[in-house]
Amino acid sequence: MAKSKKKMKKKSVKLKDVHRELWRRGSLSWKLKESQKLIEDAYTEVKGKLFVCNCSRRFGKSFWAATKCLEVANSKPKQKIKFASAFANDMEEIIIPAFQFLLEDCPPELMPEWQVSKKKFFFKNVSEIQLIGLDRNPNGPRGQFCDLFIFEEAGFINRLDYLYSAVVIPMFKGRPNSKAIMISTPPISPAHPFQIFCKKAEREGAYAKFTIYEDPEIKQHEIDELKAECLAESDWLREFMVEFVIDSNLGIVPEWKKEYSGDYTKDEFWKYYHKYVAMDLGVRDKTAALFAVYDFLEAKLFILDEFIMAGPEMTTDKLAKAITEKEKKVFGTSPIYRRVADNNNLLLLQDLTTLHGLTFSATTKGSLEAMINRLRLWVKQGKIVISPKCTELIGCLETAIWKKNRKEFDRSPLYGHFDALAGLMYLVRNVRENINPIPALYNLSRDEHFIEEKQTYETNQNISMIKKMFRISN
Repeated sequence: MAKSKKKMKKKSVKLKDVHRELWRRGSLSWKLKESQKLIEDAYTEVKGKLFVCNCSRRFGKSFWAATKCLEVANSKPKQKIKFASAFANDMEEIIIPAFQFLLEDCPPELMPEWQVSKKKFFFKNVSEIQLIGLDRNPNGPRGQFCDLFIFEEAGFINRLDYLYSAVVIPMFKGRPNSKAIMISTPPISPAHPFQIFCKKAEREGAYAKFTIYEDPEIKQHEIDELKAECLAESDWLREFMVEFVIDSNLGIVPEWKKEYSGDYTKDEFWKYYHKYVAMDLGVRDKTAALFAVYDFLEAKLFILDEFIMAGPEMTTDKLAKAITEKEKKVFGTSPIYRRVADNNNLLLLQDLTTLHGLTFSATTKGSLEAMINRLRLWVKQGKIVISPKCTELIGCLETAIWKKNRKEFDRSPLYGHFDALAGLMYLVRNVRENINPIPALYNLSRDEHFIEEKQTYETNQNISMIKKMFRISN
């Protein structure tokens, strides 16, 4: 019995030595569970700078990312690692506890010093790991150089594209083995740069996607329970199937479907149909103009083209020139029945009229909710058809969401304040669908509309009565 205990102790000591050596080498994959090993395997195949992982909830992504930070810090002296999370609360409640758990068996000679005030781990080999909650410290990522940058919950980080291109990539200069990792579940709206990075990484062979079904340790009955508890289908698809779907509770026009997109074929009445231009003016965001025709016979509004201009680059002259050129391209010589715009910049509308001959009526708005409800009804009834070339407008319809108070549009890094959607909203409000623009006698022969004098007995009788009233004796 004593011999058996001695043997077990010898084996335990040997395992401890192995772990100590693995710590020195910066190899901590033995700490990962099976799902996290899947992420690790995908990461090791990446040759470029960026690795993107689109991952289900409770897959262990944050723990894996913390492990990767410690590996890099211990593998080589003077490594600079930055771990940035979208939310400071997540850093306090999830990330720091993950590091503390990982460091429980770290050898004393390798144990880093944690400085709360700087939110940094300082290692004895002069490496360091900085933890950043971006919502409270948006400038935290900046620095002279970096060897590993983690974007944790990347789908919820504001200005993700800017941070990667303008902040992180410059810090990689002179650091040949530097890496950036983006790991997240999808955001509540697909209109987020994380989706762009997912597509970029997929093209470059640096993308991994793991749904709840890829977790080797979860049981089917657990999956069934999780799915049953999701109150909305979009929640299940986004959080566990990692699909880029809009939150059904926040979507502005959830009725929009891809089949409502299509090209317009002109018919013989094209020259009579009412042509419209609708515009949403943007200074901070975008200025969006839509060019449309209301087909009276089909009772449908066809959006034929769009024009988008970034707010800061807009001038009245540039805007007038762009609209004029687009009108000629879309409508030819057909007159414009009505131009409408939001009423936020009446002086600019006056300049367009007096200086450039482009008359825009400032739309009456009413309540935002009422205007959106009218738009949603038209979409649901299939009364709006949008040309595939209107990528900005289609993107807005697919991704636009309310702010949580549901009183105004949210803001998107890709589509601004969803200005093209606002333009469509103004357009629908101002379409005169009850007016028949086709002439009553269109295409009728003389025999069909010419009235012979002998057939106008009632008219002749009326004339005779009038003559009697004003008759003068001879």
